[in-house]
Parts: sequence; C-alpha cells; structure tokens
Amino acid sequence: MPAKTIQKKWGPALIKRLRGKRTQDEFARLLGAPKNTVWRWEAGHARPTAAYARKLTRIAERERFLADWNPVGSITWVGDLKAGAQEIALDFSRSLARGPHRSTR
Repeated sequence: MPAKTIQKKWGPALIKRLRGKRTQDEFARLLGAPKNTVWRWEAGHARPTAAYARKLTRIAERERFLADWNPVGSITWVGDLKAGAQEIALDFSRSLARGPHRSTR
C-alpha cells in the first residue's frame, strides 16, 4: 500500500510541531534549508516551496507524524462552512432540548 500523504499545506504550527524538540538549525540541516527559512515558515512570514513541502511530507511519513491521530469527542468535520455551521447549531439546539445530562464516566 502506498504511503498516505500527511498534509499538503504546511502551516506554521504544523511545521513547528513536526520540528518537535529539534532546534531550527538542526531541522533546517535535515531539510537542506537555511535556518532563517525555517524561522520564517514558523513565524508565518513565508510558506515552504513545493520542493520543501515534499521534504516535510517525507519526514512526516518517515517519523509517522500524526499517523495515529484520530479525532475524538464532539469534533465535527466540516467541508462547507455554512452548511457545517447550520449542522452544528442544529445539534446544539437538540442537545439543549434534551436537557442536562449526566456524564457516563
């Protein structure tokens, strides 16, 4: 089975999380990028080029970054924000109509 792509859009928080406890210099060397480039990505001043995004994805796959992450609790995946907001509002009003509930924990 081919490796699943973790994330196509690498934002500042996700890059910083992938870097983990490595210094920006260590992470930059791993990517073959200048240290200042990693700082600019994490600060939101720049986005990785397609080539660096592929390298980030390869590192994420190799390190099984977020591989076992699953949404839990009351999270709702929303594609269309307007429809999703309506669905969440409807679910919320239904829960209010049911009244207070006791935790099962």
